[in-house]
Amino acid sequence: MGLFDAFRKSSKERRVEESHMRAMKEDLEVYSGMRVEVTSEDNRIFLVARLLELRGDRAQLEPGADGSLVTRSDEPVKVTLRGYSSKEGRTVIIEGTVRMGQNKLWQAEHLALVDWNENRANVRVETKAEGRFSLADRPGVPEEHCQIKNMCMGGVCIGAQVRRDVGDKLLLQVEQILELRDVPLCCQILRIDARKGGYFEYGCRFVDVDEETERRLFRAMYALYHGLYN
Repeated sequence: MGLFDAFRKSSKERRVEESHMRAMKEDLEVYSGMRVEVTSEDNRIFLVARLLELRGDRAQLEPGADGSLVTRSDEPVKVTLRGYSSKEGRTVIIEGTVRMGQNKLWQAEHLALVDWNENRANVRVETKAEGRFSLADRPGVPEEHCQIKNMCMGGVCIGAQVRRDVGDKLLLQVEQILELRDVPLCCQILRIDARKGGYFEYGCRFVDVDEETERRLFRAMYALYHGLYN
């Protein structure tokens, strides 16, 4: 009967089951301490937290300074956790459920490592905001105007009529997004795309992000995702 039951399962069900088994066998403790974005089934970001106490397919989630943007509940919620493992240099995507735990912690259960690659770690949102940036290590260089093309918790894509180099660190100011006003965002250029007319787009990652900046970014991403600045 067990064999026939296996054939009756859909390919997705078999894949999820295999992922759960793999999660139990793999040493997920390597991801302990990793910051993750938690999104619901409809891709809404509602929690930024750190993974703690990873054991098999269970863990705890410690919310960032801003906590969560959903009401805590005893009922489990299906979620996707996206993070970036600096130890392995790759994006990690984990599926599972979360529910309310003791104190401020959330309980993550039925975790399954479903994907890992070198693509962006976070949900990225298009924006129409404008900003300005300067070189972090060259304070004498004048600020440049830029367009904020898209943004996520891990980085930003900006466009400007000036050439900079891969590896340059920028101090970015985005006054049009209330949550980021007067918050200098330190980012480093990872990729350059040259466009027509001497226009360049820079793919950057945020660096030196403290708890307050992380909290502001979380609020900004929530506002952008829900179209508050469209």
